[in-house]
Amino acid sequence: MVTTVAVIDRIEICGNIASGKTTLAQACDKVGYKTIFEDFSNVPFLSDFYNNPAEFAFETETAFTLFHYYQLKKLGNRFGVSDFSLIDDYAFALTTLSTDEFIIYEKMFDYIVERIGLPKKVLYLVSSVETLLKRINKRGRENEQTITADYLSAVQKNIQVTCSKKFATVPFVSIDTSAITIFEYNMDFISGLLKEEK
Repeated sequence: MVTTVAVIDRIEICGNIASGKTTLAQACDKVGYKTIFEDFSNVPFLSDFYNNPAEFAFETETAFTLFHYYQLKKLGNRFGVSDFSLIDDYAFALTTLSTDEFIIYEKMFDYIVERIGLPKKVLYLVSSVETLLKRINKRGRENEQTITADYLSAVQKNIQVTCSKKFATVPFVSIDTSAITIFEYNMDFISGLLKEEK
């Protein structure tokens, strides 16, 4: 029997690579919400993964998920907003892992969710693949330059699969980040997204 740590009182921001998760989280932080930011520099295999996804997928996807679990556990009983989501973790694993690897991964994932519970709400950021590729190119991270439209499309499909398979009971707010600018992320807008959970 699994002993639950605590249901971590949180809102998770999910979306594809370059969908604007950190930008929205920074806006939440700016208006006074406790915000947790992913530090991908703590995942040592990331460059190797982008150079050879099949060889380094398992340790990369597992490391990201465990690191996010650790960050959420440290939130404790404080309400918070994270610029990452367990939804994305599961979707990326579904995209990159072999069948045998995914069986192992899913057991770990289900254990984590049982320990800390589901988020109270998910802010789901959507954008076209074309827009995502332009943003990836613009921000110029060297290890992201091998990302393809096919990969982003597969991740997008698997985010949808994950939402319906693992997070069907969680309220979602969908935000089209192709049609909104950061100047619209003001206090009223953010409070409207988070007002019931603060």
